[in-house]
Amino acid sequence: MPEFLSLPPELIFHVYCSLDSIGDAYFLSQTSKQTYYIVSQQKSQPKIFDAIIDNITQDPAPAQAWLEAQFGPGSLWQPTEATPPVDLTDDETLEFLLDVGFPLVNLPRVGFNSIFLRQFVDEEQRFYGCTLDDLYIMFHPEERDELPVLSLCFGVISSQLVMLNNNNGIIYFYDLLGGLYMNCVRGIIAYVPDTFVVLLGMVVVVTKDLCKVSPDVSQRNFKRGVEVLMNSLDVQRKKLGDYDFAVDYYSEFWDDVFDNSLGGRRGFGLYVFNGFAGMSE
Repeated sequence: MPEFLSLPPELIFHVYCSLDSIGDAYFLSQTSKQTYYIVSQQKSQPKIFDAIIDNITQDPAPAQAWLEAQFGPGSLWQPTEATPPVDLTDDETLEFLLDVGFPLVNLPRVGFNSIFLRQFVDEEQRFYGCTLDDLYIMFHPEERDELPVLSLCFGVISSQLVMLNNNNGIIYFYDLLGGLYMNCVRGIIAYVPDTFVVLLGMVVVVTKDLCKVSPDVSQRNFKRGVEVLMNSLDVQRKKLGDYDFAVDYYSEFWDDVFDNSLGGRRGFGLYVFNGFAGMSE
C-alpha cells in the first residue's frame, strides 16, 4: 500500500477509472488524503464516476443476457403468445415481452416492486387497470376525446403505479390518489418499455453495494460515504437522461428512485456502501 500511495496523482486517477464498483471508489478514497483529494475534485470526480459506471453496466441493452446479469437469472417474465395479458394491446410492447421479457423483482433500495405481475396475468386478473371511468376523472374535459389507454401496470413504487399507455407504448407514473384533471399522472417514466427495463437495470447495478447505516458509524465516514454516493448518483442520473430524456423531464418516478437510493427524504444517507466501517446489513 505505501508504494501505491506514492504513485503520481494521474496514475491514481486511472486506477479509480478502472474500478467496477462505486463502493470500491469510496474505500480507495479513505486510504489517504491524496486519494480522497483526487476523487473529491470537481474536475476529476465526474470523469471517475462516469468511467466506473461504464465499467459496471458494460454496454446496457434490452437483451435477456444483460438484463438477467442485473436482475438475476430467471428474473424475466414472458407471457405466452397464446395467452397475452388481457390489458395489453400495444403490439410493440407485446413483441418485446414475448422476445425478451420484463423483470419480476422487488428492489427495496430503490423502492420498486413488480413481483405481482406474473400472478395477476396468469390468473387473468387486472391489477389497477384503469377503466374509462378512471381515465375520465384524470383528464381535463377538453382532452377527453383522446384518452390514453392506461391499463397494464408494470410495477409500483410506494403507492404509485408504473402504467403502460396502450396507444403508444409510453410508460407513465400514475398516482391513484392524485385527484382530478391530470393530477393522477405524475410524469413520463420512459418512452418505451425496453428503455425502461434498461434504465432500471442501470440503477440496480450501481446501487447493489448499498446497505443500511449502523448508528455507531463515525460522522466523518458517514459524511464522506454520503458524499461519494450523492455524486455518483448525480452522474448516473445524467447518463440515464442521455439514454432516455424522460428521466430528466418532470419524472417523479426517477426522483423517487434516486431519493430512495439515498435513504428517502426523511432518512437522508440511510444507505451507504456495503462493508463500510461501522455498518451492518
